[in-house]
Amino acid sequence: MSEQLSVLHKAERLQAEARRLNEGEKGAEEARRISERISTLRLQLGLLQQHIRTARALMAQPEGPDIDLSGIDAGQATFARQCQAGLPPNQSFTRATQAVQKVADRIAQDTLEAWRTWTQEQLQALELARQVMLSLNDQTRAKALHQELTKTARSTTVALPAITLFANAHAELAELLRTAPPPPEGLKKLLDRLASGTALLLSDITDAEIALLRQASLDTDLELRRRRA
Repeated sequence: MSEQLSVLHKAERLQAEARRLNEGEKGAEEARRISERISTLRLQLGLLQQHIRTARALMAQPEGPDIDLSGIDAGQATFARQCQAGLPPNQSFTRATQAVQKVADRIAQDTLEAWRTWTQEQLQALELARQVMLSLNDQTRAKALHQELTKTARSTTVALPAITLFANAHAELAELLRTAPPPPEGLKKLLDRLASGTALLLSDITDAEIALLRQASLDTDLELRRRRA
């Protein structure tokens, strides 16, 4: 990346030289040409830096993916030689800008694909079955965190704030789930039935299932109401 920036520094020196061109209309046109081309090149270099920072932030996460950052100096050597020979023609700026843009686009796309894979792996690694063993307050927080994670993972773009948000929410949810013991066999299926929205009679719940709720200390989270006559 330092080599890419050196290209920009060379271009900026050309810009300074262009500003000193004050010999009539031709000098003014040359100055405008160099200034516009340098602004375009600067924009692409800035985007490349942004994509590289995002990719590196993702790679730095726990079990982070590998992202190919090669080729960031594409077009640098040729453009540098042309800078040394004087004010480069428009084609030189165009080729240098296109080379930078091509690498920036590839890194952005590779980072997005790596983000989608990594977030799904992180979500699948969560022990969500333990959620039913949390207190009601903790269950509410766990559900909110999981919704936030799935929403962030579905983003069509990836940036530093999204990576930080996902990493922090995932760490909090994973720690919350670790505080809960594994649920007894059949408990989740029973709780799903109770939460389905379909009214169940007491006769629909077996003595073994009631004992299971008591065993998990969830009997205080449920209400039993008598039908009205």
